[in-house]
Amino acid sequence: MTTAKIAKNAGVSPATIYLHYQDKTDLLSRLYEEVKINLHVGLAEAIDHDQNIDSQIKQAIAYTVTQYRKYPDQAYFMGTLWSNQEMLDEHAIEFGNTMEGPLADLFERIQVSDEYVDISRDVLETFFTVPTLILKREPDITQEELGKISNMIIKAIRR
Repeated sequence: MTTAKIAKNAGVSPATIYLHYQDKTDLLSRLYEEVKINLHVGLAEAIDHDQNIDSQIKQAIAYTVTQYRKYPDQAYFMGTLWSNQEMLDEHAIEFGNTMEGPLADLFERIQVSDEYVDISRDVLETFFTVPTLILKREPDITQEELGKISNMIIKAIRR
């Protein structure tokens, strides 16, 4: 997508974009960061730390699915840019790689628990993206099916 098309969709002139952003990469990078933050708002409240880790995993996955369904365009935007990192600047890539907050805390609890296999954060992240990958193919998938997927993810990472 060209800067001119982005400006047209935003209802502004291309020159207006350059008042706020250095170039298209800067624009896409800052939007990526903002969308990522917005998609994660409420995640901390969605994960109940008083429950066991399996339940917390299900809660995190359910939250991600809810956000994906609620904001499909934003989720698609994030996925597209993350798959085409050459469109992002270094800061946005680092931002995307930096996991802070509730999901990072959950991943840490998984990694230090003896109940789960010793796997990297990258692998955990990949498992947690499975439901959204399936939603892309089957947007009308039922909650029951998503529950089964959550259970399969838990089985895959449990000892």
